[in-house]
Amino acid sequence: MRTAPAEDGQPRSVTRKSEVTERITAVPGAQSNQALARGLHILRMLVDEGTPMTATEVGRRIGIHQSSASRILATLGEVGYVRKSDNGQFEPDYGVLALGSATTRLPLITRPREVFQEIVEENPYIGASMCMLFRDEMIYLLRARSGSDTLTFWSNGFPINISAPGLRLLLDLPEHDATAILQSSRQRFGWGGRPAVVPATEAEVLAKAQHLLHDEVLLLRDWHVDGETGGAIPIRTPEPHPVALALVDASGTYSDERLTLLLHQARRRVEQAFHPED
Repeated sequence: MRTAPAEDGQPRSVTRKSEVTERITAVPGAQSNQALARGLHILRMLVDEGTPMTATEVGRRIGIHQSSASRILATLGEVGYVRKSDNGQFEPDYGVLALGSATTRLPLITRPREVFQEIVEENPYIGASMCMLFRDEMIYLLRARSGSDTLTFWSNGFPINISAPGLRLLLDLPEHDATAILQSSRQRFGWGGRPAVVPATEAEVLAKAQHLLHDEVLLLRDWHVDGETGGAIPIRTPEPHPVALALVDASGTYSDERLTLLLHQARRRVEQAFHPED
């Protein structure tokens, strides 16, 4: 896998080999504040699940007694993040939306927003997005397309094995960690893509992505939809988490060379929004 240079000029892995896999497989609340960690884990699980769950199901899923799960769910309900239906099942409540509203004020979203709008207006056949690899999943921070409002912050459960920005960022991780993230994505969101194009295993996907990587750019042609090309390049931001810029040509208008050039040009403009003094 690829490495990133340290300040002393020597190559180093972006993330230590054990950090990612330990996070993915860790028991919720095994460290620090157990109740808080488990409560947040349960809230996230309910959001991801998409359907209501009973306290018994929640407890079984994370390996705690039903009574402990019930107490945590009751607390989440008291603060407005979870609600209980008449049949005893739990689901996210509107308080979750209040948590997400603060993201619209993050510099990572506000500073490059105008640049994204300019890029898609200049290239009307292109969609642009900025994506962060946060722990073991992709978070999409901005998505712009000509003639449409720019979307801010969403995580739609898109399988990482067909995400150009996701795979591009995985190529900068140690192979063991990249494989663990792909396995976690498969368990949560399935294994997407066209079977005739997308390899069936994590190792094969990473190997093919590495082969398709040129000049810092990963281009995935026909992986998700026939005739569509997604491309991604890492960008430098003030955040500690890895971030990539992605462009999607759904019309087949752009050659690989043209899309690669556009990604490099767009990266310079987006990074300038974060670092105007450079």
